[in-house]
Amino acid sequence: MTILVLNAGSSSLKFHLFDDEQLLLKGMVERISAESNATEAALDLVFERIGDRKIDAVGHRVVHGGDLFPQSTIIDQAVEKGIEELCDLAPLHNPHSLACYRLARARLPGVTHVAVFDTAFHHTLPPHAYHYALPLEYLASMKIRRYGFHGISHRYVSAHFARLQKTPLAALKLITCHLGNGCSMCAVDGGESVDVSMGLTPLEGLVMGTRSGDIDPGAVLHLILHEGKTPEEVFHLLNYQSGLLGLSGDSNDMRDLIERARKVDPRASLAIDVFCYRAKKYIGAYLAAMNGADAIIFTAGIGENAPEIRAQICEGLDSFGIAIDAEANARQDQGARQVGFSKIPVWVIPANEELLIARDTAALAR
Repeated sequence: MTILVLNAGSSSLKFHLFDDEQLLLKGMVERISAESNATEAALDLVFERIGDRKIDAVGHRVVHGGDLFPQSTIIDQAVEKGIEELCDLAPLHNPHSLACYRLARARLPGVTHVAVFDTAFHHTLPPHAYHYALPLEYLASMKIRRYGFHGISHRYVSAHFARLQKTPLAALKLITCHLGNGCSMCAVDGGESVDVSMGLTPLEGLVMGTRSGDIDPGAVLHLILHEGKTPEEVFHLLNYQSGLLGLSGDSNDMRDLIERARKVDPRASLAIDVFCYRAKKYIGAYLAAMNGADAIIFTAGIGENAPEIRAQICEGLDSFGIAIDAEANARQDQGARQVGFSKIPVWVIPANEELLIARDTAALAR
């Protein structure tokens, strides 16, 4: 079965073409503008690359499925409407996924289209983990709760680790660290997400490239009530001007910051320190939530490729049985690898969200 996987971001479109689980083609169209025909032009380029290959099904990554979609699902009119209703909760992502789906459906009307949701993996969160301490009617009427994101990534690396260990996933407690421009961590107990750092939106949790992560709600109110900023200005500040960019002053690229820190740039060092400290605190929180862990897993751009960051996050966790092996951590091997041989081992597993999307799509399209 030939599966086309489409991952529409706010300014890019990634595609992967699989024959069963064998990758045939992949690529990305970048710097897509906000103009109405820009997504269509990007999809034109994708289909130009694919050529006349027959497509049996299409898998679409959708960031926010809210409480409507606990699992991957075939897209019909009702599902399309549900994704549209959730655009307010993921305004940077869901509209682009929806536009991409509609354009792809017009091109491939006779094939099955499947939505694979970043939030679906976190539907197993227990009530004490997904509730905010607001009046309960806010959950009932406004659906304000923790949803979590990067679920496709957390689900993939958890299952892949279990296969590597030849151990049932149901027997493992794992802390998965998806560290890229967007960052989140997940407590996976018995193959189920029991806590996750992102919340109602992808803004909560860890320090990210341009997103603030956790912040006192009082600071948001202060910016609006006392500094005269509009809600729109605060939204832009927290999503696009904060995180590593805000702390460093001019870069959200961890590679640049590491290089600058080596040259004794205090703002770059501060950005790295805050980033690592926040991640370290979440490891401690999830050790408490699950009463231990069988492994810590790093994935995504920073998690896979920045040994300095892995080392700094794990530094000082030896009392929990977590330590990095300097020599193993420094090696830039491709593929899954162990970088800490402590009581709780530390692993790096490359992200492969597209393969999981292809698997879900094939299962539903057969």
